[in-house]
Amino acid sequence: MTVARAVVEVRARGWAPSDAACGGEEAQEMNQSVAGRTATASTPVGTWSEELLLERGTYTSTLRFTPNGRTLLLAGPRPGCVGAGTWTATGPGRFSFRLAELVFDPDGTFTGWVDIEQHVVQTGDTFTSSGVSHVYDADDRLLERAEVAARGTRSR
Repeated sequence: MTVARAVVEVRARGWAPSDAACGGEEAQEMNQSVAGRTATASTPVGTWSEELLLERGTYTSTLRFTPNGRTLLLAGPRPGCVGAGTWTATGPGRFSFRLAELVFDPDGTFTGWVDIEQHVVQTGDTFTSSGVSHVYDADDRLLERAEVAARGTRSR
């Protein structure tokens, strides 16, 4: 399966939430006020180094939050893994993000994906978060549900 086909399958399965499903009217108003801004201490816009804390170990990744509410996984905890999704302001100093991480083996074969959802408390250029990730194989069978906590530091 190619990367493009994997992305199409994730979208076709209804993964991407609508704005209305991601926090209600108040959150939508906050998102509209954030759109077009650059990185500031009060928005997550920018590139972040993230330390993921799981029961089985600690991992690192790199995330980018755009002014228009996109979340990009630039470097996943596994080599070669990337992903995309959305972020939504949920209150002062708080936001949530959800993304699909695509997983490949060393020869580039698509082996599955991870549905990641995190609820974040941001203080300036740092954040803490918690949420649940669901790991699926290439045939979309659920393999694992994992509670995940994270710490992030804005790098740019």
